Amino acid sequence: MREPQPGREYADTSLFEAALDLYIESVREGKNVPLTKDGELVAVIVSPEVAEAGMRALGRES
Repeated sequence: MREPQPGREYADTSLFEAALDLYIESVREGKNVPLTKDGELVAVIVSPEVAEAGMRALGRES
């Protein structure tokens, strides 16, 4: 990740970081976290083990 540049303003990411922490904790508890946009499922956050198993099942390398 790049270092912040002096004199440049950055967005407050505290809300995003709080949500990400909650998602990560949910995955650690064995849950999948669906991500939707306008009511449509676009992605799912899963554990690395689940992702790797899915990639193997599809015949893809991770």
